[in-house]
Amino acid sequence: MYKFIFALLLSALSCISYKTYAQTSTTIKTDTITISGNCSQCKTRIEEAAYVKGVKKASWDKKTKLLTVTYSTSKANLNTIANAIAKAGHDSRLAIASDKDYKKIPDCCAYRNGVCHHE
Repeated sequence: MYKFIFALLLSALSCISYKTYAQTSTTIKTDTITISGNCSQCKTRIEEAAYVKGVKKASWDKKTKLLTVTYSTSKANLNTIANAIAKAGHDSRLAIASDKDYKKIPDCCAYRNGVCHHE
């Protein structure tokens, strides 16, 4: 009888342990998002801002305006990344930079007026 109870208890504990593991497993995901910007200074700023906790890789293409970002879904999501980039002064479909943050970028990087003063 004790062996049966022990086996039942051990079986229940292994199910609980498996369920907990499944809830905390990490997925690495790669997404792309359009980020407004003009030049290599913008590229540096965007990529640096994208590196929030959980981001493994971030690369912005100034020609296509696409940011490709690889991140751990248990630590980051696309909204968190877009908000960090908006705080650095760059717009996306998920987050628009405040006027205060936009005005912090150099005048030559001002993308809202459609004029790039370099490159």
